[in-house]
Amino acid sequence: MSNNNTPIIVGVGQFVSRETPTHGHVLSALDIAGEAGRRALHDAGAKTDLNAQVEVMAVLRLFEDSTRKVAIVNNPFGGSNNVPGSIARRIGVSPRENIYCAVGGQTPQRLVNQMSERIHRGEIGCALLVGGEAIANIKYATRNGIEIDWNEELDDDFTDLWPVNNADNMVSAYEMAHGLFLPVQAYPLFENVWRHKAGHSVEQHRRVMGTLFSRFTQVAAANEYAQFPTVRSAEYLATPSAENYLLSEPYTKWMVAQDSVNQGAAVLLTSVGNARAWGIPEQQWVSLHGYGDCDDVNVIDRPDLSVSHAQNLAVGRALESAGRRIDEIAHIDAYSCFPIAVLSACTAMGLDPATEHPLTLTGGLPFFGGPGNNYAMHGIAEAVARVRGEPGSYALVIANGGYLSKHSVGVYGAAPLAEWRAVDSSEIKQQLQAHPRAPVTETPHGAGVIESYVAAYRRGQPAIGYIIGRQASDDRRFLAIAADGDGDTLNGLFDSEPLGRAVDVTRRDGVNQFRFASD
Repeated sequence: MSNNNTPIIVGVGQFVSRETPTHGHVLSALDIAGEAGRRALHDAGAKTDLNAQVEVMAVLRLFEDSTRKVAIVNNPFGGSNNVPGSIARRIGVSPRENIYCAVGGQTPQRLVNQMSERIHRGEIGCALLVGGEAIANIKYATRNGIEIDWNEELDDDFTDLWPVNNADNMVSAYEMAHGLFLPVQAYPLFENVWRHKAGHSVEQHRRVMGTLFSRFTQVAAANEYAQFPTVRSAEYLATPSAENYLLSEPYTKWMVAQDSVNQGAAVLLTSVGNARAWGIPEQQWVSLHGYGDCDDVNVIDRPDLSVSHAQNLAVGRALESAGRRIDEIAHIDAYSCFPIAVLSACTAMGLDPATEHPLTLTGGLPFFGGPGNNYAMHGIAEAVARVRGEPGSYALVIANGGYLSKHSVGVYGAAPLAEWRAVDSSEIKQQLQAHPRAPVTETPHGAGVIESYVAAYRRGQPAIGYIIGRQASDDRRFLAIAADGDGDTLNGLFDSEPLGRAVDVTRRDGVNQFRFASD
């Protein structure tokens, strides 16, 4: 029998809206998150009113609030000055602690890890984790001139984790000055190195990515909460077209996370003792059997750009702490904002990416939908449903934030552990710090070789190009851009195989610039 303080998940809720907004009826992200929270409370099936039991509510940060320097979502309709408080009112709960979380796709899984520890220590008795996005509604209303006023003013206190948010620390000033910021202009750095190591041309790798993600579309098509429940073939995904246009080499539109969604998800946690006292049926209980958290160093410092060593460590710690091998895991949800996120996760799990084992429970961020920082909450909800439906089975959720930067992983099973133990990730964090780093120079000069690159489009035309290279004189890594107006250099990133090509690097106004070396 499990101890009374063993933490368990007792409720999950998901919501999706595919309705076309109309004047007077446009769901906000707070409305969507509120509905997901209500569903999670109802899902527990308690004999007691659980609304009165929620002590802590943690809300995933809206995408529109996730950057300060560059807006990634333009919301002209306003919002709440207290997002957690507004969602709590919609759900009908009055937590003593309302939290507005930090940034990152790892956050839902990290919250489950953290709240489980707090419940186990007896600090809290019940926590509700909730998030939602209404970016599709925002975009539709903006395009169609629908007027909305989502402004809300509350006097209640809440904890805003932005001051301790590490999003700004994921990228250095040096990296940002040379173009590394938006994910679609960062993940190609990893993807191109992976394909080069695999011996693929750009076109060959597009077919590999198309095959991988075509299987994800089949899962999304069968998921009632998917935003885009359509089966798409490998050929369709790999072939640029007017509808599936190129974004950044080697990605087409449908190979990357789609944030134009209206989706919400929530998870309710408590202890075994409380679950018994509140009359929550045991068939609703799901336990976190193992977990791991580890954040990687900045992109420029990673010795191998095709993988994340921090992800390897986090996945390994989660499986080890659960006492499970990967072949004992029946259900896997690998974060899938870009194909390389799945390929890197396969490396961490020791799986061939061509495996027939499904690698998503939702359908993935491009096809299920990519609701900002909250996607992994949907993955956890699906994992809970799977292990409830197959007692004795285990599920693995791999969550990723930033640029393969922040990793949180959980192993789930329906049977609560007889003796639950908190997992110490400090050792793997020390291992990460001891791991070799690439030598870097911020002031390269002269000859170099391209190690990886980004070639991004704007409205179908080559627009942005930068490289990570190695200085010929000492093999130190550097960043450099194609100078404005240098069409020959920019086009060279799109028209040929840039990897391994020789370049000449100069520095101007604090920014490194490159040209292809003369033959």
